[in-house]
Order: sequence, then structure tokens, then C-alpha cells
Amino acid sequence: MSRRIAALLALVAGVCAVAAAAWLLLGGGDDSDTPQATLTAFAQAWSRGDDAAAAQLTDAPVAARRAFVASRRGLDGARVQVSPATTTETGDRARARVAVRWAVPGFGPWTYRSRVALRRVDGAWRVVWRPTVVHPALDADARLGTRLFEEPRGSILDRDGRALVKARPVMHVSVHVTRRGPDPDTTAAALADVLDIDAAPLARTLRNAKPDHYIPVITLRLADYEDVADRLADIDGVSLARDDAQLAPRRGFGAALLGAVGPATAEQIKRSDGRLREGDEVGQWGLEATYDTQLAARPGHVIVVRSLEDGSEVETLATRRGRRGRSLRTTVDLDAQQAAESALDGVDGAAALVAIQPSSGDVLAVANRPSDDAFDRAIDGRYPPGSTFKVVSTAALLDNGLDPSAIVPCPPTATVGGRSFKNFEGEAAGDVPFTTDFAQSCNTAFVSLADELPADRLQEVARWFGLGVTAKDGARTASATVPPGRDLVERAASMIGQARIVASPLAMAGVAGTVADGRWRAPRLLADDPRAAGTPLDPQVLSELRSLMRTVVTSGTGTALADLPGEPAGKSGTAEYGSGDPPPTHAWFIAYRGDVALAVLVEEGSSGAGVAAPLAARFLAEYDGA
Repeated sequence: MSRRIAALLALVAGVCAVAAAAWLLLGGGDDSDTPQATLTAFAQAWSRGDDAAAAQLTDAPVAARRAFVASRRGLDGARVQVSPATTTETGDRARARVAVRWAVPGFGPWTYRSRVALRRVDGAWRVVWRPTVVHPALDADARLGTRLFEEPRGSILDRDGRALVKARPVMHVSVHVTRRGPDPDTTAAALADVLDIDAAPLARTLRNAKPDHYIPVITLRLADYEDVADRLADIDGVSLARDDAQLAPRRGFGAALLGAVGPATAEQIKRSDGRLREGDEVGQWGLEATYDTQLAARPGHVIVVRSLEDGSEVETLATRRGRRGRSLRTTVDLDAQQAAESALDGVDGAAALVAIQPSSGDVLAVANRPSDDAFDRAIDGRYPPGSTFKVVSTAALLDNGLDPSAIVPCPPTATVGGRSFKNFEGEAAGDVPFTTDFAQSCNTAFVSLADELPADRLQEVARWFGLGVTAKDGARTASATVPPGRDLVERAASMIGQARIVASPLAMAGVAGTVADGRWRAPRLLADDPRAAGTPLDPQVLSELRSLMRTVVTSGTGTALADLPGEPAGKSGTAEYGSGDPPPTHAWFIAYRGDVALAVLVEEGSSGAGVAAPLAARFLAEYDGA
């Protein structure tokens, strides 16, 4: 290229640049005054949450802003990303589509496309405002909104897959403040009379409540509601709502073990690290609480069109399923649990009955009284085991060479290390074989043999029965403490399950189960819990223990079980605790028959033979094994 031609081209380019700059300065080429530029600015403002700026780019800013704010709030403060397509321009009109993507809390991404029209207004391009810009299903009287729907919570199942806890019908009873009678005290008293509740706090709530509010009173099982339905119908202002709730077959059934579900407390919400929100249902105690993350469902989420006037739902736009709760399979046997509950029916005060399967360690039943108490004394309670511990003491004596036919005197009292021990109610069998001492649960005979065992021997032998064993590999253990005797007096007291020895009913059921199966097996409460077992007992010791425990039923303190089939065997216990002269006692009985072992505890129950043994008999009369 010649220098002349290059110079000419440079001159032409410069002239063109000057002309273009002048044209832009005069407004002839402002790219911001195009429908595409306006739509892009509108999309950017809406996307960054600046509803006011987005509304200003429409031809109806007030209505547009109101609609933007209403729908964003209706979608729980969702973030939106708006992507405009290329506009098609026809004179002073243009049209385009926009892709709208919301990030809705709890729902996730929700996308759709909207049509957008534009027109010139006073020489500038503006978005033609229509509610359909936000969503094609909207009109001037509607907004976007959300709704949650519950997915079913997981059930708690027995060993065969039968429901221990599942969704069952209930009736919510509440009072409509405006429609109640003129006197809140009268309304509260009437409800208290029908529902057996405290009238005073309900009256205060009704007195201070705002008009048109509903005040929750109680939730009843449907069968319980039907018993009082006619009487409730006569009370002004009562409102009813049918629902489902996670419940056991009947009130109090396995309550301490299974637990309950209720609204999350502020403390539970705080501890959940965002998993729980106000209004969520969560396990409050027992298995429902321990395994809440497995049992709990995640609610489904629905995006809807709602009326601006009253918030009512007009149309469903999108649905996202939640997550059903996963059921929990336990080792509990529904029939055994029913038998355990029946056995304790009518018991006043605190009591527990726990049954296990000796061959597996599976927990078959856990019943507690009071039935509305969340404390699971059958598993978590720690009590002196009293004479039920004589099974362990006897195992140590037999292993040390004691002949069950040997004469071991049973006087009314015996002094060991300066302390006097006596039998329950001053009984005395005289010069009898050890077999009789065991059957009659003679304290003085046992304490007299304390010095034949090393100080730590009971602690060692107790481990054969799982008492004091530390959990390994995730296996469960039952709560028990068997410390070595600090002196001869404490060693003597330990021989009869006193001193510092404590154990749970589950632990003592394991003692009976060890004799039944020949070795201790770690208790299992869930079907997928690991199995663990101890060393088999010496065959001769085991044979003699079984014979001794059988004599308890045939001729000793367990004759309440004598008429049952299957040759049950057991051991009674009357355990002193606290102070007093005489001190109060807990009643115990442990037993086994076939592949079932159990322990019964009645707090402040006097004698094991007279109080606990009949309850064990009632259980075994109804339940004959898994």
C-alpha cells in the first residue's frame, strides 16, 4: 500500500469518528434508550432485589412495586435471577421473553418463562406493567406464595415389623374466644370437668385472649374423644379439628421407652443448627428423641397463587416432595409389650418390668409406672438389687467349691465385722442346706460366707452376668455398678446385693438371662444393634444355678409362679435403701422360662415375694415367648 493511500484512509477514518461522536452527542445513537437496554436494566434491578428500581422502569411503578414486594415476601424472601431474551421491536412497541429463576427457601430453584411487553412512554422505553410479568398465572388480585405439607414421620416397629408407634387419628379440642360463653371461668370449668384438666390456667388464657382466636385445650385419641363428644358439644365455643399423630396403641403404652413427639421448643431449635424451625414436630424423649433425625420427615413444599385480599390459595404452581421419615425397627415384641403393660396395670407408684430374649440379648418389653412418666426406670434406673444379686453371689460361691447340699445355718441374725444382719421380718430356717437358704433367700446364711471370697471376687463374677461390663463396638450395656468390698462388713452386705451395689432392672433381667442361656449377651434394643456376648458359664456352676433358681419357684419365695407351665425359675429380692428403722425397701423379682427372662421392680414395694413375684407371674401367664 502506498503512503498516499494509507494517509487517505486515515483521514476518512478520522472524519467518520468525529461524525459518530457528534451523532451520539446529539442523542441519535444512545444504546440505553432501546427496548433491549430497558429490559436488561429492568431484569438486573429485579434480580438484585431492588424492587423500587425495577418498578420505575415500568409504566405503572406503584402497582409494579407492590406486586414485586408481595410475591417476594410470599416466597419467603426468595432471591430471583431474571435473564432477558432478545426483544422484537415493532415501531413504538416491543416484546420479549424473560427466564425467571427463584431460589425459594426450603424449596430450592423454581424456574419458568414470562412474556414481557415494552412501549415508549414520553419518548423512553418502559416495561408494560402486567402481573403476568412476575408469573403468567397472576392477576391484579393475586401474588405468589408457599405452603408446606407434611410428609409422614417414620413409625417405630417391633421385631416383626408391627407398629408400636404410628400415625393414629386424634381430635384437637380448642375454644374459639369470641364464640365462648360470657364467663371464661364457666367455660374453663366445664371443659375441666369433661377433660380432667386444670381449669385455672385455661380460664386465665381465655380471659386474656384476643377476639376470634382459637385457644388449644387438649388433643385426644379419637376413641377418647368419642367418649366425651356429646358433653363437649354442649359447651359454647368448643372447636374440633381431626388430625393424625404419632401414637402407641394406647395411652401410656411403652411411653418412657418409645417417647413422644411434640412442637420443638426454643432450646431444641437453637441446638438443631438450623434443622428445626418453629412449629416443627420433634421427638421429646425416648426413642422418638434419640432417633429423631431418622424418624423425622422433611415437609414437602408447594408454590401457589394466593389472593391478595385474604391470602387464600387459588392455584398450585409447583410441588416439591419432602422426605418421608424412615421407620425404626426395634427388638421389642408387641405381644410381650402388651403383656408387660397388662402385668403392671393397677400398680400404684413407681414400677418397672423389662423382658429380654436370653439367646440374643434382644429387649422384648419395657414397661414403666407411672405410665405418663418420661423416666425409663426399667433401663436407666439404678437401684440396690437386694437378694436378686444372690444369683451372682451364689455363682461365686459355687465356683469357689460350695456344695449346694452343704449345711449353712440360717439364724434370725448374724454379726459380721461388728455389724448385725437379719432376715426379712426376722425369719429363720435353722440348720438347713444351702439349697434352702437360696430358696428362702436367707440373708444371714449368705453374709456368713462373705469371708470365703476375696474382696474383689464378686466384682469379677458379676461381669460374667454383664454387671459392670463396658460397652464395646457400639454394643449396649445395662447400667450396674459392683465395686469391691472395702472391708468385711461391706463384703457381707454385697453378698445380699446391698452396700454400694446398684443395677437397673434391665441389668438384672440380664442376670436371669445369663442363667437361662448359659452366657451373658449384651442387650439389644434395635434390630441392627451389634451382638456381643460374654464367656460361657462353667457347666457345673450353670447346672447348679438353674436347679437353685427352680427351687425358688417350687418351694421358696417365688411360688407365685409355681402353677405356670414351662418350669419357670427365679429369684426374689427385697432391697433396703435410705434410712429408717427398719429402712424402706424395693421389691424385686427376676425370672426366666424358655427363651424369655425378665426383671420386675416395685419401688417401696416391701417384699419381692409378695409384691414383685405375682407381677412376673402375670406377665408369663400372658406371654409364652417370641
